[in-house]
Amino acid sequence: MLQNFWCPDTPAAAAAVQNSCPEDVRRCISIADDVLENRFTFRDHWEMERTWEPVQFGPAESDIDWAHVPSFDAEWLYAMNRHTSFVNLGKAWQYTHDRRYAEKWARLIEDWIDRVPLTPQSEGNTWRSLEAGLRCEYWLRSIKLVEDSGLFVRPLRDKIEACLLQHGEYLTGKWGEFQNISNWGVLQDHGLFLLGVYFNRPEWQQLALERLDRNLHRSVLADGSQWEQSPMYHCEVLHNAADTLLIARQNGIAVPARFEQKVHDMFRALAAWVKPGGFLPCQSDSDAADAGDILAMGALLFEDPVLRTAAGDRAREENYWDFGPGCARRLAQLPAEAGGSPSDALPHSGNYVLRASRDPQSAWLRFHCGSMGGGHGHADQLHLDAGCRGEDFLIDPGRYTYAECPQRLELKRPAAHNTTRVDDLDFSPCEDTWSYLSLAVPVKLPFRFTPQADLVCGGHLGYISQGVAVFRRVVWLREWNAAVIFDEFFAGADNTHSYQQYFHFGPGKVRLEGNSVVWQGQQARAALHCLDEGECSLGRDSYSTDYNRLEEGDVLTVCRQGRGFCSFVTVLDLAAEEPLTASLLPVERTDGLPLSIPAQAVELRRGESRAVVLERHGDMPTPVGLLAAGGFSGYGRTIFFSDTCPDGLVLDW
Repeated sequence: MLQNFWCPDTPAAAAAVQNSCPEDVRRCISIADDVLENRFTFRDHWEMERTWEPVQFGPAESDIDWAHVPSFDAEWLYAMNRHTSFVNLGKAWQYTHDRRYAEKWARLIEDWIDRVPLTPQSEGNTWRSLEAGLRCEYWLRSIKLVEDSGLFVRPLRDKIEACLLQHGEYLTGKWGEFQNISNWGVLQDHGLFLLGVYFNRPEWQQLALERLDRNLHRSVLADGSQWEQSPMYHCEVLHNAADTLLIARQNGIAVPARFEQKVHDMFRALAAWVKPGGFLPCQSDSDAADAGDILAMGALLFEDPVLRTAAGDRAREENYWDFGPGCARRLAQLPAEAGGSPSDALPHSGNYVLRASRDPQSAWLRFHCGSMGGGHGHADQLHLDAGCRGEDFLIDPGRYTYAECPQRLELKRPAAHNTTRVDDLDFSPCEDTWSYLSLAVPVKLPFRFTPQADLVCGGHLGYISQGVAVFRRVVWLREWNAAVIFDEFFAGADNTHSYQQYFHFGPGKVRLEGNSVVWQGQQARAALHCLDEGECSLGRDSYSTDYNRLEEGDVLTVCRQGRGFCSFVTVLDLAAEEPLTASLLPVERTDGLPLSIPAQAVELRRGESRAVVLERHGDMPTPVGLLAAGGFSGYGRTIFFSDTCPDGLVLDW
């Protein structure tokens, strides 16, 4: 068997984690202490479906029901049988050298082998191929952690390795169209590859690498984002693919060049997708996890300045286990990215993150207009969220649960997102937990990033049967820490439609002042101004930053009716310590002819500074003329003016 597997020096890594990541050590020991008492919660950093209410079994290992399903959510059963608890016991042994942890590991793994056989029935629960793939990683890591305890000896060793060989044969045969593109395929074949390394089975190594290469070729878009539109599942796939690459390098195993490039692309996409500070947005089926450890892994694997900048200066717990105690020094020595736009575009998946700077405290805004992403995707076309000073001002609602229940469907619906609806109808109505009755076709539109202002925009055809085309255009004013949002509804003049706009606020105090909302977080302060015709009302709605945890926050609903073209114009002020004022200006043609197409202009003032954003909602008819507002004039679809840019910056023609 090959010795270059995972952690190169477990005692040294454990000591480094104790010195640099004491909170992670305390959490691990707390989880391990619960497991000693047959009490289980799943709250590891990258636990896919966290739990918060402990489940207590009787004192003997035989009292554990490995197929238990509390509260009608089978995800608990799946988490139980992935065996992250085994890794926590192994780490607790390394941290404390208290033999109770290693002895409990030995008893639990033997009990599971004895009482949880592979059967046609168990393939649907305890032996799902996804869990089997993940178990390979967690068992092998836990073996590495406890091998110096004196417990990993025959006959237990033979028993464990026989079960792992059974896992390998099982995973070899569990492959179909579903695994070709889903996250399951990557998680399964990462496990198969690890078994191939552990048992020195080149045929398993090559089969796993071939499958992984094909999967990433199909499932990772040209911008590096995983197709399921969930940053968390992107991270799960990326971890498994990157760990495959790391273990292959440790053992001198060649991997397909295309696979290695896709892994690098995924790291780059993650660096673009995260909020300042490295946290994931709760987009689709995602939790608000800190992705800094994965970004640091990418920086160390590829010595990439972009990833080094996104990861920051600090190595995380997992980095010490992967790369050893010197990883923090290696990370700090890598050069950081210099220059370039602080905003990022993932245009193939339709994800954009606009930033004032790369500083973790900077203001930011995220916008999505792209594919649904299968069952993990939410009905979030044209959704945006935003924040500043490390706090979330506008939020994505997250997922809460996969159980078939009203909360699951409500969090997936458009009204749970910061987007718009027409006639109180959903543009992508849910059918059940994993499917939709129909999907709105996204309309991807150009974007442009400049030093002064950025533009992102898109639309969808979810209301085409109602005769309405919907678009959103967002102008990000970097130096102002502000955004101007134009929501456009193009409809025939013969029918009246109602339009709804939603904004969900992060934790903080919210008050409605006329048609403006002022939000106060722990330190950050922001404001939202509704400038167009619309009736504003504040209410409450649910959101979830972690699986199995539901919270309630404030939501602003703006409603209006109209015939023909209608719009909402909204200004976000993410530097409200010195509040800006925002107002609509009249728009005219400079040649004196009447304006025959809709056009709007927004004037912003902060102190002595002044800016105007002019938006033309259609093509300019002949004879061609310039549009003017607030003393500025120019030709273009979207134009930014300021006292320092009086001739205008055209963001879209």
